[in-house]
Amino acid sequence: MRKMTLIPLITGILVASIGFNDLLRADGMDEELLFMEIPMVIASSKREQPLTEAASSMAVVTASEIKASGATNVGDVLRFIAGIDIRESHTSQHVIGIRGFCDTSHVLVTIDGNNVFMYHANHIFLDWAPLGLEEIDRIEIIKGPGAIFYGGNAFSGVINIVTKTPEQLEGTQVNAAGGNWDTIRTNIIHAGSCGNLDYSLTGGHRGAEEWEAPKIEQERDSFSVDYFGGRLIYHPDDESSFSLDSRYSDAENVISRVCSPETTFVSVRHDRPGFWIRYFHNNHEKTFWNDTYSVNDTNRELEFLCTRSRGQNITSFGGYTKLTAWEVGGLKGENEGKTEKHSVEDYAINIENEYHASDRLIFTLGGRCEYYSLLDYLALGRGSIIYKHGENQSTRFTIANGYYIPSLFQQTNEGTVYPFALGNRSLKEEKITSYELSHYNRLTDRAKLNISLFYNDYRDLIDNTQAGPTKNITDAYQYGGELELDFALTSRVTGFANYSYQHIHRDDFGNLHVDPENKFNCGLRASAGSWSWNTAFRYVDEYYETYLTSNPVFGRVKAGPSKVDSYVVVDACIAYRVNNNLELAIAAYNLFENKHYESNPDGWHTGDKVGRRITVSGSYKF
Repeated sequence: MRKMTLIPLITGILVASIGFNDLLRADGMDEELLFMEIPMVIASSKREQPLTEAASSMAVVTASEIKASGATNVGDVLRFIAGIDIRESHTSQHVIGIRGFCDTSHVLVTIDGNNVFMYHANHIFLDWAPLGLEEIDRIEIIKGPGAIFYGGNAFSGVINIVTKTPEQLEGTQVNAAGGNWDTIRTNIIHAGSCGNLDYSLTGGHRGAEEWEAPKIEQERDSFSVDYFGGRLIYHPDDESSFSLDSRYSDAENVISRVCSPETTFVSVRHDRPGFWIRYFHNNHEKTFWNDTYSVNDTNRELEFLCTRSRGQNITSFGGYTKLTAWEVGGLKGENEGKTEKHSVEDYAINIENEYHASDRLIFTLGGRCEYYSLLDYLALGRGSIIYKHGENQSTRFTIANGYYIPSLFQQTNEGTVYPFALGNRSLKEEKITSYELSHYNRLTDRAKLNISLFYNDYRDLIDNTQAGPTKNITDAYQYGGELELDFALTSRVTGFANYSYQHIHRDDFGNLHVDPENKFNCGLRASAGSWSWNTAFRYVDEYYETYLTSNPVFGRVKAGPSKVDSYVVVDACIAYRVNNNLELAIAAYNLFENKHYESNPDGWHTGDKVGRRITVSGSYKF
């Protein structure tokens, strides 16, 4: 019966929406144009378009929502998005999933289109990324395969973090937050312009004590991250630009509390109407397991996209090439002085056409052909139909497929230096085919409703084990959906509520809930004069973890599925604007201290029991 709960719930909300519509219009308030403007996004097709015309289902988190949340990290910002799974295995490690597959690899995270990845192990370095929350303009989330423009690892979705331009950041601001568990988060941002040249500089530090004492010798009891960044944007005319971005972070005791990585990336980009090209270089160097091993991961990417509009068609054509190399070295013990090196080449072309058959009907069809030197040729596609019932309603049907390209570690680790989780040269890519039906309805100028139903078919899912070698072992299917309601009770009180359901059947684990089946979030934001409040509630269902979230390189939990209990958490934030330059706030994460695990609690190297964090913060802009 639980499998059918989504259908009556959707029906009930659709019926209730009629009464909700009347309620909002009957309160005698002036019409608030809160939801009149449709957000513009770039992640779906790597060009700017209205959210309701994107070929994939998307969500957007704005800078104001990030600020109001009182969050100290990006993971906590994303928790309240329908369909997003966030597991805090440690204070320094938030693992992300979109509609399941919550690990470090099946979701692609980018900063301004540049991959936030350690390619040798497909680790997302979200918690030690070299940027501060105050730099973020918005976060765009693609739900479902986004691989047509991103290739492998956009398996279950894409999270694109869009940073603010120097023009948006103009001036100097200092931000600082501190609290219990030795929590600290500070940064300084300066931005300005000189003629046709815009610039910004940023630097910061963050860290905290971990929730639990070390469980094994190699773990540490706290983490820290120092980071720096800079951007130059030159505008030769009103329509084109050249930009240079550089970021660096130095982290201690992250990735399961056992790694100390340094991350550097540089991006050079040229934009003009209908065309852009970028070159991206990133490098990761880390030591881990008490400085027993080292890894050097180097990646170079070159990508371009050309977009042309002709009549009723918008056509995009792009190309992509990537060269990645990794090296593992022994620093101590019997493998001291040994090294193992591997590399891979990746080339792709993609094309997509958006056809506006009428003011109400849009067809989008695209494909990608890719050559990956360890897998040979790969191909995928995406097609969607969008029908606009009227100015305030639209329905989208999307079919997309994608693939997860195994990490270099999973394919090439021979155990010469690092004897765990051995690779397999015969490993195939995981495959996904997704079908989604979604509906957008702006009920009034004060409320909007999104409904999504999806079905995913999976092939050749990979099994990691500590001993290895890694293997393709199973197929699976999944179905579920999301309900999302955003509303404004008054011009000063807004809120949201969303519910997510997902059920997966795997050939190896059957109907075991390897991801939470039910998740519910809701919240209210209010303001009065110089004061503002934000309160949010979330419920996450129980599930059985089969893979070690705290260190996914090791793969399956050795003793078998490990139960993670359901939990309820309430967050709150109160802010006071002293004047136009200074704002103070106090925030509570897990306000009622409902101590809980979000990942595997059993075994030798596990997640921590999450507690309560209270922080006080201040932001001053010169």
